[in-house]
This record gives sequence, C-alpha cells and structure tokens, in this order.
Amino acid sequence: MVAWVQAIHALSEEATLASAGTLPRRRWRRRDFELRLEQRVLPVARQKKIPHAVLAQRIRGHLLEWFVFVEYPEVPSTNNLAERRLRPAVIARKISGGTRSEKGSHTKMGLMSLLATWAAQGQALLPACQHLLLTGLPAGRVEGSPA
Repeated sequence: MVAWVQAIHALSEEATLASAGTLPRRRWRRRDFELRLEQRVLPVARQKKIPHAVLAQRIRGHLLEWFVFVEYPEVPSTNNLAERRLRPAVIARKISGGTRSEKGSHTKMGLMSLLATWAAQGQALLPACQHLLLTGLPAGRVEGSPA
C-alpha cells in the first residue's frame, strides 16, 4: 500500500510542475496524467479485500477532477484555501454542539457562507448585512439577476 500511495503522490507532484505551455499542450498533459492515474488505481479499485480499494474507487470516480489545474493554471492544485475557509465553521459547530434541526443547520451554514464570502471580497460586514436585510439581495447583486 505504501508504494501505491507514493506512486499516486509522485504523479500528483509531477502534475504540479506541468501547467506551462499552450492550451492544447496543457490539455494533452492533463489527459496523460488522467490516464496514468487510472492505470495506477484501476487494479486496486477492482480488488475487494485490500484496505485502499475504497480510496482507489473514489479516485477513479473523480478522475476527471484531479488534474484540472494542469489545463487551467489559475485553478489551484489543492483545496487548502477552501479547507482553511471552512475551518471556522467546523470549529464553531464543534464548540456549540451544532444546531437543533436540519433547517437550523442549513440557515447557519448559509449565513456563515455569506459572511465568509463578503469577508473574502473585502466588503464591510455590517453594511452588507444591512443591505441584505433591507433588499433581500446579497450586497453586489443587481435586482433581477440570477441567483
């Protein structure tokens, strides 16, 4: 299993260095990485009795999402930023014990998402909240535009 994980990691590391060149060249490289990854995970995904078969199946199921950053250099190769932005919501949920209903959870996550988005956009939170309460539209939205 260790060798298998190291091979997947090495392929990923190689891909992070491959996002230069023209768009057709980057597309070719992305497809090449997808095929190479599939060659590594397919034999493992087909086995039922090894612990990492489930991981291999999951990788195979999301194969076309792994190397988007090769074709589109503006896309980060990791989701570290997304993970860091979710962390405050996860910590708040753990400290508070969560909400008492599915509707409450949905509302809380929606509000936290709005606040995080406004903060990432550099908007002042109080005026953005006031705008939402007065108009029913998030700050920066034009009435009648798609959600």
